Amino acid sequence: MTTILEYLFIVRFRKLISKGDRIALLLIVLLYFAIAFLVFRNYQHFQNYILLFFLDTVGYHLQRSDIEILKLKKNYKAILFLEYLIYSLPFYLVLLFKEEFLLITGVLIFNVVLINLPKSNFKTIRYPFNLFNVYWHINFRKYKLIYLFPLLAILIYVAAEYQNHNLIYFVLLVLGIIACSPSFEREQAEEIKRNPYTAEKYLKCQLKNTVINTFYITIPIAVMLCCFQQWEKLLWVGFVFIPPLLNVILKYLYFRNDLMHQIVFVLFIVSSVLSFGASLIAMPFMYKKAIKNLKAIKYAEDSN
Repeated sequence: MTTILEYLFIVRFRKLISKGDRIALLLIVLLYFAIAFLVFRNYQHFQNYILLFFLDTVGYHLQRSDIEILKLKKNYKAILFLEYLIYSLPFYLVLLFKEEFLLITGVLIFNVVLINLPKSNFKTIRYPFNLFNVYWHINFRKYKLIYLFPLLAILIYVAAEYQNHNLIYFVLLVLGIIACSPSFEREQAEEIKRNPYTAEKYLKCQLKNTVINTFYITIPIAVMLCCFQQWEKLLWVGFVFIPPLLNVILKYLYFRNDLMHQIVFVLFIVSSVLSFGASLIAMPFMYKKAIKNLKAIKYAEDSN
């Protein structure tokens, strides 16, 4: 039984841990239980958002590529059901201890529906993104990010129906994270060297590309906000553009070290929130440093 559980979690989190790293796997499992414990202790604050903790399973199911292999077994649907039950077990326990039996039933029924959904016949979804940064297309296709938008639209409806403005802020946060994801990918240094643009123009094109593509992904949510007459929340849509623009600059600021890039990005965002945006004053200096790094990459070939 222990071996089966270990195998399931290794498959589930194979992108986050190294092969054979049982300590990292154990830490991830403990983190899940720690989050569930915090939700349990502060259930009154998380009660309206508890279903969000089950969305991880939805995203995983929509992007997994081993279902065709599992279909070779007659009981593959039962395997998937038990697998998703195990993944979300800490949060099921929270609902169980809080006697939320109706919610548990609803989530289980939803999982059954999810497992029985027919596979989409659309092989290719045409995205309107600007192609200067191809990772917008790659990430949306690789991680099936398009499937998040119906869920975000539902959250907007729930927020408007129950006057829960925090859900709208959560949706905008998710949009910001989606817009940041392409900037965490790195093109080859040779691509930068071969590009005919100067370092400054190259960075400006990357920033322009990010603004245009972020605008495209905010349109559906902005339309939903207009439909539900959430006019004051439309102003907050503008804040969605800040994290991806910052992430582009940090990408070239720490082009050789993606881990440092991610750490600084998180720290910068947290400090900006806590200091009401005061950290953003440093962006012009970071912009100049990013240009300097791009110049070093472009001219490195000439010096060889």
